[in-house]
Amino acid sequence: MTDRTFAPRTLTSLLDTLDPETSVTGATTQTRDARDGLTVREMLDRVGARSFGAALLVPSLVLVSPLSAIPLVPTISGLLILTIATQAFLGREHLWLPKFLSRRKLRRDQLARVVQNLRKPAYWLDRNSRDRLRFLSGRPMDRVALFAVMLVAATWPFLELLPMFTSVSAGGVALVAFALMVRDGVVLIGGYMVLALSLGVVVTLVAGLT
Repeated sequence: MTDRTFAPRTLTSLLDTLDPETSVTGATTQTRDARDGLTVREMLDRVGARSFGAALLVPSLVLVSPLSAIPLVPTISGLLILTIATQAFLGREHLWLPKFLSRRKLRRDQLARVVQNLRKPAYWLDRNSRDRLRFLSGRPMDRVALFAVMLVAATWPFLELLPMFTSVSAGGVALVAFALMVRDGVVLIGGYMVLALSLGVVVTLVAGLT
């Protein structure tokens, strides 16, 4: 993956880089126009291959949107998040993805749906987030956040029939990823609460089947 010098620092700017309704999306005029859709590789290149927080946001935001109801989207999103979070956890500087994931593509209408559905909550989060409780999002505490994300994302392939649940769970991952990106410990705590709720539901479901 290629690296961009400047990764998005807000949710709104991240959505701008993926918005197919603009004439040219992305931070530079050299990036390909998204009017015919973008592959996963292209989306992550736009948000910065070295910005693991921003990279985690892309698949989690897709899953928060109505696209979570499409078969295999929770599984693919979960695999993407697991791959990204594992590499961040291990301290890698460059993000690598297997071809079968990096070549997955969202059409123009799907991209537009994701962006449009998330504009208002993104704007609200951007307005209300700031540098708080920074120690929670820095090393070594960021590894706790990444491990929690990995743990939750690993359950999604088994919950394909519960799209609303995976959307809520992905919302928790998105909060954690956003908090790591902007260094906001209060938002991170909110993300932990959603992830804990998600894991509680999974444990309850498993216990009910045994």
